[in-house]
Amino acid sequence: MRKFFIVLLTAFVFAVVNPTKSEAKVMYDGAEVVKDQTGKMTFKKDIKVYRKNSDGTFDSLVVKRNNFFKTYDIEKYDGKTFYQMGQYRVQATDLVVFKEVPIKIRSSFYNNPTYIIINRDGIYGAGSYGTWFKGSDGNISITNNGQLLSYCSGGECFQYSGTDIKIAETMSRKRDVLFELTKDAGGKSTPLNGAKSETMHKKGSIVISWGEEINGYLFVGVDVNNAHGANVWIPVNSLKPVGDK
Repeated sequence: MRKFFIVLLTAFVFAVVNPTKSEAKVMYDGAEVVKDQTGKMTFKKDIKVYRKNSDGTFDSLVVKRNNFFKTYDIEKYDGKTFYQMGQYRVQATDLVVFKEVPIKIRSSFYNNPTYIIINRDGIYGAGSYGTWFKGSDGNISITNNGQLLSYCSGGECFQYSGTDIKIAETMSRKRDVLFELTKDAGGKSTPLNGAKSETMHKKGSIVISWGEEINGYLFVGVDVNNAHGANVWIPVNSLKPVGDK
């Protein structure tokens, strides 16, 4: 028994002297910010918001005036803006008050951020919908109190609103590794969930990794015998290394 208490006392002293390091909360405008959050939203009066179910039906939720909600993905097309509030999608109107989290704060959650344009309404210059810029390229700066991303290329600089940008992690993967599709999947020209598939690939097809993963998509070659064949982004969750059961 005495030995047990000595061990317990030693563990207690160790915990006091070496407390477990906890992640510091990231705060902005009086509230905690989490990864993938783009901003927060309040409403000028009680309104009803909707989510679409997989069977085509809708569920609704009444949100109260002045209560704030975290927003995540943003969609912009046909001059309209939509915010994803959990499972609910809300269109920007005069009743919606949106406050953007600065790009620098959003970027702090990523080790190697990639910035992807998500505005479908014809941003040109250095890119349009689906174009991405790597933070590690060294030609990106954040201005206007963190609300604008500036990208410079060929002696010209282009600016994008933070709400036109999705931030995702860039991860290095082994090159020249063969993968098999575990289900039918579309190949995209950009690693965005909302982008249309440019090609379709059957379950059992073999692709080869080009060594980069962004936003849950792996960049692959779909013709393993031709290094100059079609290259597309395939969802990682539809791939397994060749030979795995």
